[in-house]
Amino acid sequence: MRINKQIVVTDWIKEKPRLGSFLKLTLSSDERKILRGKRLTDCDQEIILQLPREGKINDGDILATNESNFYVEIIAKTENLIEISSNSKIELIKTAYHLGNRHVEVEIQENILLTKSDYVIENMLKSFNVDIMNTHKKFFPQRGAHKHE
Repeated sequence: MRINKQIVVTDWIKEKPRLGSFLKLTLSSDERKILRGKRLTDCDQEIILQLPREGKINDGDILATNESNFYVEIIAKTENLIEISSNSKIELIKTAYHLGNRHVEVEIQENILLTKSDYVIENMLKSFNVDIMNTHKKFFPQRGAHKHE
């Protein structure tokens, strides 16, 4: 669906409305950090994000616009990632430490670490006692210590 008026995204909505029109906006993990600026929805509708600065954009969020009964739904983009696993928890902890020491974003799950695909990081990981596999998934990295949730 396209409309000719300027669509401005202004805030988050707590519950998905039952009625209304929805534009889908697929964003990478990096793009979900940016709360302001022009974007193109999945159907090439230009919108302007003007979200409050204290928020964060999450997969599945519903955003209000300046048009009544018109909403934007956020979809996390699948990204090229490295999946890191090991039979040893301590090896995963050491690996997470070294990735963090290089300011590499990491998603931490029960038995695996995920990070963006990068040949330099992949080569570094080969020196650890971990298994690495390239994968294509949605990426939800840990937030920084000052934005811990």
